[in-house]
Amino acid sequence: MWSRPRLSTRSRVRGVTLTELMVALVISSLAALAIYGAFSSVSSVTSQTRAQDSAWQQARTAMTMLTQAIEGAGYGLPMNECGGGIYTNVAATSTSTTTAQYTVSTSSPSGGLFLTPVAAVAQTAANPYDYSPGSINTYALTTVAGGSPFGSAPVTTITKTSGKSVTSVNFFVSNASLLQSMDIFLIPLPNSSCIMGQVTNSNPGGGSNVVGNPGQSTFNAPKGFSATDPGITTSQLINRGVINLGNTGFRIQNFFIGDGSGAQVPSLYMQTYTYLNGAPNTPAPPVLLVARGIIDMQIAFGYGQNGVVSHYALPGTPPPAGMTPADLLTVQVALLVRGTRTIRGSYAGSPPSTVVLNGSTNPALPAATYQIPTNLPAGSTMGCVAGNCSHYVYRVFTSVIPVRNDIWGQ
Repeated sequence: MWSRPRLSTRSRVRGVTLTELMVALVISSLAALAIYGAFSSVSSVTSQTRAQDSAWQQARTAMTMLTQAIEGAGYGLPMNECGGGIYTNVAATSTSTTTAQYTVSTSSPSGGLFLTPVAAVAQTAANPYDYSPGSINTYALTTVAGGSPFGSAPVTTITKTSGKSVTSVNFFVSNASLLQSMDIFLIPLPNSSCIMGQVTNSNPGGGSNVVGNPGQSTFNAPKGFSATDPGITTSQLINRGVINLGNTGFRIQNFFIGDGSGAQVPSLYMQTYTYLNGAPNTPAPPVLLVARGIIDMQIAFGYGQNGVVSHYALPGTPPPAGMTPADLLTVQVALLVRGTRTIRGSYAGSPPSTVVLNGSTNPALPAATYQIPTNLPAGSTMGCVAGNCSHYVYRVFTSVIPVRNDIWGQ
């Protein structure tokens, strides 16, 4: 018979050597670095993606605001009677940033506002970030809307001017009962334009004399009709209709590109002037930031009749032959947007040096090409790293926006 060997009550435990510990630490460190690198890469991509999405969303918001302003343009301004535009004595509005001043609204021959539904001017004179030779001019956009639902039917007609002179805004009408103090009125002229003024006498319904005192309303020029429209004659005023817009005034919205101190990120700004009872905002309304990173804004006007666009024209050019501002049907807007963060790697130095705007989406318009700055003067970075804007992603947002108000007579 065999016997089972007895086990020792004392067991020997084998420890971990220093070499094995060092190897384990090295492997763990390498694994941790790999995980951290992967996480950091994913986090960076996620952060960049969120930044890009935020920039694109701001651009969509800007386009929505522009759409609302353009769609509402012309409300309360009866352009079927004033197809050639409306002359006023109100001084042309200016929009300013800390480094530039942009005159946005179109001026009349007398220096006052010449109201059309939508107007645009090039920001050439004071564009603090357009440094590259041959690059395009961004535009500033103005929309005008009235506050009156009265329409375009004249409420009375002019029988004679005060003293048979055009140097006064005073005139006599066949029936003044529908004109009240501080009502804004329009007088359509034979050339399809209109003159705007404001009733200032306390009780025009008590007689046939309508008084427009320039000391009580900025709508009325000191030298009357002749100051507002130098070409007006007495015979042109007699028997002309008087359109009453009420006393709710009108609103001008200015959209423009600015960059603050000249070294910040170019952005889209908005300033709204409200003219009520013959006077604009006092002090000037604030300039509001709409969206950062809007580098350029291109504008084109679509004209036509019977609801069909037949011609496109760029700002600064007259409407096509046989058409007036009342034949404006659509406004094409192109926004060039730059991402808010640099994209290294495959994008570094590889984006195109130019970006084509409206010419790429509308063959009827000449191509507008934006030159991406790569070597800006000292102190002017446009928000780009080391003054080089080529390390960013660019995107163009384009929309064709209809002018919807039927009050225009379309």
